[in-house]
Amino acid sequence: MNEHLLAFLYFFILLTAVVAVFLDDLLSSFISLSVTGVLMATVFALLRAPDVALTQAIINSGLVTSLFLVAYSRTQRTPPPDGECRECPFWFRWPGAALVSALFAAVLFRGLYVLSGDRIPGSTSAHYLSHTLEETGALNVVAAILLDYRAFDTLGETTVIFTSVFGISLLLSGGRYVHSGHGLSFIVKRGMALLTPFILLYAASILFLGHLTPGGGFQGGSVFATAAILICVVYGTNFEAARISPKTKETFEAGGAVLFVFIGILGIAWGGGFLANLSGPFSAGPPGSLFSGGNMLLLNLAVGMKVGAGLSSIFYTMIKILELEDDSWPS
Repeated sequence: MNEHLLAFLYFFILLTAVVAVFLDDLLSSFISLSVTGVLMATVFALLRAPDVALTQAIINSGLVTSLFLVAYSRTQRTPPPDGECRECPFWFRWPGAALVSALFAAVLFRGLYVLSGDRIPGSTSAHYLSHTLEETGALNVVAAILLDYRAFDTLGETTVIFTSVFGISLLLSGGRYVHSGHGLSFIVKRGMALLTPFILLYAASILFLGHLTPGGGFQGGSVFATAAILICVVYGTNFEAARISPKTKETFEAGGAVLFVFIGILGIAWGGGFLANLSGPFSAGPPGSLFSGGNMLLLNLAVGMKVGAGLSSIFYTMIKILELEDDSWPS
Protein backbone atom coordinates (compact mmCIF):
# COMPACT_ATOMS: atom_id res chain seq x y z
CA MET A 1 0.00 0.00 0.00
CA ASN A 2 2.82 2.38 0.89
CA GLU A 3 4.61 1.68 -2.40
CA HIS A 4 1.47 2.41 -4.40
CA LEU A 5 0.97 5.67 -2.52
CA LEU A 6 4.58 6.66 -3.19
CA ALA A 7 4.16 5.89 -6.89
CA PHE A 8 1.00 8.02 -6.91
CA LEU A 9 2.86 10.93 -5.26
CA TYR A 10 5.81 10.53 -7.63
CA PHE A 11 3.43 10.84 -10.56
CA PHE A 12 1.96 14.10 -9.27
CA ILE A 13 5.43 15.45 -8.41
CA LEU A 14 6.42 14.86 -12.01
CA LEU A 15 3.13 16.34 -13.23
CA THR A 16 3.43 19.57 -11.21
CA ALA A 17 7.07 19.96 -12.28
CA VAL A 18 6.14 19.60 -15.95
CA VAL A 19 3.23 22.02 -15.53
CA ALA A 20 5.60 24.57 -13.97
CA VAL A 21 7.83 24.33 -17.05
CA PHE A 22 5.05 24.83 -19.60
CA LEU A 23 3.04 27.53 -17.84
CA ASP A 24 3.39 30.90 -19.54
CA ASP A 25 2.65 32.83 -16.35
CA LEU A 26 5.68 32.94 -14.05
CA LEU A 27 3.59 33.42 -10.92
CA SER A 28 1.59 30.27 -11.68
CA SER A 29 4.86 28.39 -12.14
CA PHE A 30 5.95 29.45 -8.65
CA ILE A 31 2.70 28.12 -7.19
CA SER A 32 3.11 24.84 -9.07
CA LEU A 33 6.64 24.43 -7.72
CA SER A 34 5.35 25.14 -4.22
CA VAL A 35 2.87 22.28 -4.62
CA THR A 36 5.78 20.12 -5.77
CA GLY A 37 7.57 20.96 -2.53
CA VAL A 38 4.57 19.92 -0.43
CA LEU A 39 4.34 16.60 -2.27
CA MET A 40 8.06 16.00 -1.79
CA ALA A 41 7.68 16.67 1.94
CA THR A 42 4.86 14.11 2.04
CA VAL A 43 7.10 11.56 0.30
CA PHE A 44 9.87 12.09 2.85
CA ALA A 45 7.38 11.71 5.69
CA LEU A 46 6.15 8.40 4.25
CA LEU A 47 9.77 7.26 3.93
CA ARG A 48 10.17 7.89 7.68
CA ALA A 49 12.45 10.89 7.24
CA PRO A 50 10.59 13.53 9.28
CA ASP A 51 13.64 15.80 9.58
CA VAL A 52 14.00 16.03 5.81
CA ALA A 53 10.22 16.36 5.39
CA LEU A 54 10.16 19.26 7.84
CA THR A 55 13.01 21.00 6.03
CA GLN A 56 11.38 20.44 2.64
CA ALA A 57 8.04 21.85 3.79
CA ILE A 58 9.53 24.93 5.45
CA ILE A 59 12.16 25.82 2.87
CA ASN A 60 10.71 24.74 -0.48
CA SER A 61 7.05 25.50 0.12
CA GLY A 62 7.51 28.50 2.40
CA LEU A 63 10.70 30.51 2.29
CA VAL A 64 11.74 29.75 -1.30
CA THR A 65 8.26 30.66 -2.56
CA SER A 66 8.43 33.95 -0.63
CA LEU A 67 11.83 34.78 -2.11
CA PHE A 68 10.56 33.86 -5.59
CA LEU A 69 7.62 36.24 -5.16
CA VAL A 70 9.92 39.04 -4.02
CA ALA A 71 12.21 38.47 -6.99
CA TYR A 72 9.15 38.36 -9.27
CA SER A 73 7.92 41.70 -7.96
CA ARG A 74 11.39 43.20 -8.49
CA THR A 75 11.70 41.99 -12.09
CA GLN A 76 11.22 44.56 -14.81
CA ARG A 77 8.97 43.45 -17.64
CA THR A 78 10.17 45.11 -20.85
CA PRO A 79 9.06 43.90 -24.30
CA PRO A 80 11.73 43.25 -26.94
CA PRO A 81 12.78 46.28 -29.02
CA ASP A 82 11.13 44.92 -32.15
CA GLY A 83 7.83 44.48 -30.34
CA GLU A 84 7.74 40.74 -30.91
CA CYS A 85 7.76 38.20 -28.12
CA ARG A 86 10.64 35.78 -28.60
CA GLU A 87 9.82 32.36 -27.22
CA CYS A 88 11.71 29.11 -27.18
CA PRO A 89 11.08 27.24 -30.47
CA PHE A 90 8.42 24.57 -30.35
CA TRP A 91 10.76 21.93 -31.74
CA PHE A 92 13.14 22.50 -28.82
CA ARG A 93 10.76 23.26 -25.95
CA TRP A 94 8.49 20.22 -25.96
CA PRO A 95 11.01 17.48 -26.83
CA GLY A 96 13.50 18.98 -24.39
CA ALA A 97 10.97 19.03 -21.57
CA ALA A 98 9.85 15.50 -22.45
CA LEU A 99 13.44 14.24 -22.28
CA VAL A 100 14.10 15.88 -18.91
CA SER A 101 10.78 14.59 -17.56
CA ALA A 102 11.57 11.05 -18.72
CA LEU A 103 14.98 11.12 -17.03
CA PHE A 104 13.45 12.54 -13.85
CA ALA A 105 10.74 9.86 -13.85
CA ALA A 106 13.33 7.13 -14.38
CA VAL A 107 15.32 8.34 -11.36
CA LEU A 108 12.21 8.56 -9.17
CA PHE A 109 10.87 5.13 -10.00
CA ARG A 110 14.34 3.61 -9.82
CA GLY A 111 14.58 4.96 -6.29
CA LEU A 112 11.19 3.47 -5.49
CA TYR A 113 12.42 0.10 -6.78
CA VAL A 114 15.59 0.25 -4.69
CA LEU A 115 13.70 1.20 -1.53
CA SER A 116 11.17 -1.60 -2.00
CA GLY A 117 13.55 -4.38 -0.97
CA ASP A 118 16.77 -5.26 0.79
CA ARG A 119 18.97 -3.71 -1.87
CA ILE A 120 20.75 -1.11 0.28
CA PRO A 121 23.79 -2.07 2.40
CA GLY A 122 22.70 -1.80 6.01
CA SER A 123 25.97 -2.06 7.93
CA THR A 124 26.45 1.69 8.35
CA SER A 125 22.82 2.44 9.19
CA ALA A 126 22.72 -0.52 11.57
CA HIS A 127 25.69 0.90 13.47
CA TYR A 128 24.05 4.31 13.76
CA LEU A 129 20.75 2.86 14.93
CA SER A 130 22.31 0.61 17.56
CA HIS A 131 25.12 2.83 18.89
CA THR A 132 23.90 6.43 18.52
CA LEU A 133 22.50 6.76 22.04
CA GLU A 134 25.60 5.20 23.57
CA GLU A 135 28.13 7.21 21.54
CA THR A 136 26.38 10.59 21.33
CA GLY A 137 23.62 10.66 23.94
CA ALA A 138 21.06 11.75 21.32
CA LEU A 139 17.75 10.06 20.61
CA ASN A 140 17.47 11.60 17.14
CA VAL A 141 19.82 9.64 14.88
CA VAL A 142 19.75 12.30 12.15
CA ALA A 143 20.83 15.02 14.58
CA ALA A 144 23.59 12.77 15.89
CA ILE A 145 24.94 12.27 12.38
CA LEU A 146 24.79 15.96 11.51
CA LEU A 147 26.18 17.33 14.78
CA ASP A 148 28.50 14.57 15.96
CA TYR A 149 29.60 11.99 13.41
CA ARG A 150 29.97 14.58 10.63
CA ALA A 151 29.81 17.89 12.50
CA PHE A 152 32.79 19.29 10.60
CA ASP A 153 30.89 18.80 7.34
CA THR A 154 27.91 20.61 8.87
CA LEU A 155 30.20 23.53 9.69
CA GLY A 156 31.06 23.75 6.01
CA GLU A 157 27.40 23.66 5.04
CA THR A 158 26.61 26.63 7.27
CA THR A 159 28.86 28.77 5.10
CA VAL A 160 26.32 28.39 2.28
CA ILE A 161 23.95 30.77 4.09
CA PHE A 162 26.77 33.22 4.70
CA THR A 163 27.78 33.11 1.04
CA SER A 164 24.18 33.71 -0.05
CA VAL A 165 23.71 36.66 2.29
CA PHE A 166 27.05 38.15 1.29
CA GLY A 167 26.37 37.77 -2.42
CA ILE A 168 22.86 39.23 -2.33
CA SER A 169 23.95 42.08 -0.06
CA LEU A 170 26.81 42.86 -2.43
CA LEU A 171 24.54 42.93 -5.47
CA LEU A 172 21.90 45.12 -3.78
CA SER A 173 24.20 47.17 -1.57
CA GLY A 174 23.06 50.49 -3.01
CA GLY A 175 19.44 50.20 -1.93
CA ARG A 176 17.18 51.40 0.80
CA TYR A 177 14.34 49.63 2.55
CA VAL A 178 10.81 49.99 1.31
CA HIS A 179 8.53 52.15 3.41
CA SER A 180 5.49 49.90 3.38
CA GLY A 181 3.17 52.08 5.41
CA HIS A 182 0.80 50.47 7.87
CA GLY A 183 0.82 46.90 6.56
CA LEU A 184 -2.34 44.84 6.16
CA SER A 185 -5.78 45.18 7.73
CA PHE A 186 -6.53 45.30 11.45
CA ILE A 187 -8.08 41.80 11.44
CA VAL A 188 -4.98 40.27 9.84
CA LYS A 189 -2.75 42.06 12.35
CA ARG A 190 -4.78 40.77 15.30
CA GLY A 191 -4.68 37.26 13.92
CA MET A 192 -0.93 37.49 13.43
CA ALA A 193 -0.50 38.79 16.97
CA LEU A 194 -2.28 35.68 18.27
CA LEU A 195 -0.30 33.28 16.08
CA THR A 196 3.18 34.77 16.58
CA PRO A 197 3.78 33.37 20.12
CA PHE A 198 2.82 29.88 18.96
CA ILE A 199 5.07 30.12 15.89
CA LEU A 200 8.02 31.25 18.00
CA LEU A 201 7.32 28.56 20.62
CA TYR A 202 7.21 25.90 17.90
CA ALA A 203 10.47 27.20 16.43
CA ALA A 204 12.16 27.13 19.83
CA SER A 205 10.92 23.60 20.54
CA ILE A 206 12.24 22.07 17.32
CA LEU A 207 15.50 24.00 17.75
CA PHE A 208 16.32 23.08 21.35
CA LEU A 209 14.85 19.56 21.17
CA GLY A 210 16.40 18.68 17.83
CA HIS A 211 18.63 16.00 19.36
CA LEU A 212 15.60 14.32 20.93
CA THR A 213 12.84 14.71 18.33
CA PRO A 214 12.72 15.50 14.58
CA GLY A 215 14.04 18.99 13.98
CA GLY A 216 17.16 20.90 14.85
CA GLY A 217 18.89 24.20 14.31
CA PHE A 218 18.25 24.44 10.58
CA GLN A 219 14.53 23.74 10.86
CA GLY A 220 14.10 25.93 13.93
CA GLY A 221 16.02 28.80 12.38
CA SER A 222 13.91 28.52 9.23
CA VAL A 223 10.71 28.82 11.27
CA PHE A 224 12.12 31.88 13.07
CA ALA A 225 12.91 33.42 9.67
CA THR A 226 9.39 32.59 8.48
CA ALA A 227 7.94 34.38 11.51
CA ALA A 228 10.05 37.46 10.76
CA ILE A 229 8.89 37.47 7.13
CA LEU A 230 5.23 37.12 8.15
CA ILE A 231 5.58 40.00 10.61
CA CYS A 232 7.13 42.09 7.84
CA VAL A 233 4.30 41.30 5.42
CA VAL A 234 1.49 41.83 7.93
CA TYR A 235 2.78 44.84 9.87
CA GLY A 236 5.11 46.42 7.32
CA THR A 237 8.87 46.61 7.04
CA ASN A 238 9.13 49.67 9.28
CA PHE A 239 7.42 47.85 12.16
CA GLU A 240 9.75 44.85 12.04
CA ALA A 241 12.94 46.77 11.29
CA ALA A 242 12.30 49.07 14.27
CA ARG A 243 12.34 46.05 16.60
CA ILE A 244 15.07 43.92 15.01
CA SER A 245 17.29 46.01 12.78
CA PRO A 246 19.15 44.49 9.81
CA LYS A 247 22.42 45.09 11.67
CA THR A 248 21.15 43.01 14.58
CA LYS A 249 20.34 40.15 12.20
CA GLU A 250 23.85 40.34 10.76
CA THR A 251 25.26 40.23 14.29
CA PHE A 252 23.21 37.14 15.14
CA GLU A 253 24.30 35.42 11.94
CA ALA A 254 27.97 36.10 12.61
CA GLY A 255 27.50 35.11 16.25
CA GLY A 256 26.10 31.73 15.22
CA ALA A 257 29.17 30.99 13.10
CA VAL A 258 31.54 32.12 15.86
CA LEU A 259 29.70 30.01 18.44
CA PHE A 260 29.92 26.91 16.24
CA VAL A 261 33.68 27.32 15.78
CA PHE A 262 34.18 28.16 19.47
CA ILE A 263 32.47 24.93 20.51
CA GLY A 264 34.78 23.06 18.16
CA ILE A 265 37.85 24.70 19.68
CA LEU A 266 36.65 23.79 23.17
CA GLY A 267 36.80 20.15 22.14
CA ILE A 268 40.49 20.55 21.33
CA ALA A 269 41.15 22.47 24.55
CA TRP A 270 39.73 19.60 26.61
CA GLY A 271 41.99 17.03 24.98
CA GLY A 272 39.64 15.79 22.28
CA GLY A 273 39.23 16.63 18.62
CA PHE A 274 37.65 19.58 16.87
CA LEU A 275 33.90 19.56 17.62
CA ALA A 276 34.42 16.48 19.82
CA ASN A 277 31.22 15.62 21.66
CA LEU A 278 30.84 14.23 25.20
CA SER A 279 34.21 15.62 26.26
CA GLY A 280 35.12 18.22 28.85
CA PRO A 281 32.13 20.35 29.84
CA PHE A 282 29.88 18.61 27.31
CA SER A 283 29.13 15.44 29.21
CA ALA A 284 25.97 13.50 28.45
CA GLY A 285 23.01 13.87 30.77
CA PRO A 286 20.27 11.32 31.39
CA PRO A 287 18.92 9.86 28.11
CA GLY A 288 15.98 11.90 26.87
CA SER A 289 16.88 15.01 28.86
CA LEU A 290 17.63 18.43 27.41
CA PHE A 291 21.38 18.05 27.96
CA SER A 292 21.67 14.39 26.97
CA GLY A 293 23.36 15.19 23.65
CA GLY A 294 26.45 16.92 25.00
CA ASN A 295 27.31 19.92 22.83
CA MET A 296 24.45 19.28 20.37
CA LEU A 297 22.17 21.72 22.17
CA LEU A 298 24.64 24.57 21.66
CA LEU A 299 25.41 23.50 18.09
CA ASN A 300 21.70 23.56 17.27
CA LEU A 301 21.52 27.03 18.80
CA ALA A 302 24.46 28.19 16.67
CA VAL A 303 22.95 26.77 13.48
CA GLY A 304 19.55 28.24 14.34
CA MET A 305 21.03 31.70 14.88
CA LYS A 306 22.87 31.59 11.57
CA VAL A 307 20.01 30.17 9.51
CA GLY A 308 17.25 32.31 11.05
CA ALA A 309 19.17 35.57 10.83
CA GLY A 310 20.64 34.70 7.43
CA LEU A 311 17.36 33.82 5.71
CA SER A 312 15.54 36.84 7.14
CA SER A 313 18.46 39.06 6.06
CA ILE A 314 18.17 37.70 2.53
CA PHE A 315 14.48 38.61 2.48
CA TYR A 316 15.05 42.15 3.75
CA THR A 317 17.90 42.70 1.33
CA MET A 318 15.75 41.61 -1.60
CA ILE A 319 12.89 43.98 -0.76
CA LYS A 320 15.15 47.00 -0.95
CA ILE A 321 14.56 49.50 -3.73
CA LEU A 322 17.70 50.40 -5.62
CA GLU A 323 18.46 54.08 -5.49
CA LEU A 324 19.59 55.01 -8.97
CA GLU A 325 20.74 58.46 -9.90
CA ASP A 326 18.10 58.86 -12.59
CA ASP A 327 15.41 56.96 -10.62
CA SER A 328 14.99 54.50 -13.46
CA TRP A 329 15.76 50.87 -14.01
CA PRO A 330 18.75 49.96 -16.13
CA SER A 331 17.92 48.69 -19.60
